[in-house]
Amino acid sequence: MTEYNIDELSFWHYGDTKEEANKVVEEILMGRRTAFISDFSYLSDYDPYEIRQYTNEELQSLISEYRDMYPRKGDLNVITDWDGNPKVVIRTLGFGLMHFEDVPLDLASCEYGDMKIEDWRRRKEEEILEHSLREYLDPREVLQIELFEVLEKL
Repeated sequence: MTEYNIDELSFWHYGDTKEEANKVVEEILMGRRTAFISDFSYLSDYDPYEIRQYTNEELQSLISEYRDMYPRKGDLNVITDWDGNPKVVIRTLGFGLMHFEDVPLDLASCEYGDMKIEDWRRRKEEEILEHSLREYLDPREVLQIELFEVLEKL
C-alpha cells in the first residue's frame, strides 16, 4: 500500500465540463481508464509549424524544458469530481508527447478501453475540434501532438 500525506497532493479534475469531469473520475474508479491523452495545443516559445516536423524523440526532449509544469513518474495526485470532491488518488507511471498519428493502440486503449485505433482517432479529432471551438482556436492551428499520462489508481 502506498503511503502519502493527502495535504501535500495536488487536487484537480479532468475536463472542461461537469459531465466530462464526473465521467472520467468514474472511469478511473471502475478501472476502465488508465491514461489521459489530450491535444497539446502549443509550446509558447516555439513555432507551431516547426514543431510539427519534430520526431517523437525531439518532442520528448522539448517537454524536459517544461518539467515543472507537468507530472513526473511517481507523482501522486487526487482526482476530484467537478465540484472538487476528492474521489481517487492516482500515481503517474509515464508522461510524454507524441504525434497524434503515432499513438499506439495499447496506449489509446488505456484511455477509452478496447476499440479500434481508427475509432479512437475519430473520437480524439472530434474532441480537438470541440476544444478548439470552445477556446476560440482555429482547429488548423492546434498541433496534432498528444500529451499523455499513464496512471494507476491507488
